[in-house]
Amino acid sequence: MRWTLTCWLLGTVWLSSCKDHAPSPAEIADHGWHAHDLVITAGEGAKSCAEAAIAMQGVFVAHRGDFEAAFDLDRDKARLQEATDFLEAHQDRYGDLETRMEALQDRCANDTAVQAVFHQMATP
Repeated sequence: MRWTLTCWLLGTVWLSSCKDHAPSPAEIADHGWHAHDLVITAGEGAKSCAEAAIAMQGVFVAHRGDFEAAFDLDRDKARLQEATDFLEAHQDRYGDLETRMEALQDRCANDTAVQAVFHQMATP
């Protein structure tokens, strides 16, 4: 019983300390790229461009904060440099993302709803 209580208390303290942690520029950039990956994956998994637009929009809305935070990095050159350094050091994590984005954008070039989601990702 004592061990369970100790683990629970330590877990609670650890979780509460996570809430006070402001994400670093590297974490913000990583979350932004991960959000891009999720949106593109949703579009790729759809059977049609119309379905892709709906799926992509849903994921974009769920992760809008990650897009906005990454976009906000552009306003602070020092934070942007830290994020850029991180992305360059970890480019293998999302190396094919740009290629996948271009392929989906080309596949659904005539679908205005899909193109609107791409626009939202670029300017949240």
